[in-house]
Amino acid sequence: MIVVVYGSSTNNTKDAATLIAETLRSKTTLPVDLIDVAILKRDLRPLLAYWVWIIGCPTWNIGELQDDWYDAFPQFDQLDLHGTIVALFGFGDQQGYPDTFQDALGLIGRKVRERGATIIGRWPTAGYDFYHSLGVEDGMFFGLALDYENEDDKTTDRIQTWVNQLLDELVPRFEQAPSGGAIAG
Repeated sequence: MIVVVYGSSTNNTKDAATLIAETLRSKTTLPVDLIDVAILKRDLRPLLAYWVWIIGCPTWNIGELQDDWYDAFPQFDQLDLHGTIVALFGFGDQQGYPDTFQDALGLIGRKVRERGATIIGRWPTAGYDFYHSLGVEDGMFFGLALDYENEDDKTTDRIQTWVNQLLDELVPRFEQAPSGGAIAG
């Protein structure tokens, strides 16, 4: 029902994805799978088996997608994501790249929305130090913004807070879910 799918070149996004999946598993009876997008070999269709996608993609170089997501990105155009709920998280360097911080969130967020997905898990920009990002819309990040380079000490707390937010946003939708499951008490 839920998939955490990530691309990771330095293992930071993999580690965050693992923590997100473990935290979700501890708080819900819904099945949560963890998939490295690289194993999908540019074919995102297997993800259509999931009702909720949690996508992890760091921003690389100057506002670019991580390599595995770059390779898979064109496949979004082949997918009908109506009825799919998507949450996004990513790593970026707000001090080194303040003009492209979290651009990958916006690139993927806009694309999945264009394909019909509903986006949840938007995250406030307050407390971050950057001046431009494609990952921001209406004053909010498309998803959880993490910064291993400058704020790694905040990563675990941010993930815990964000997972709780996701579950709060999903609760009203559970009754509409294609299969059963519940949030643990």
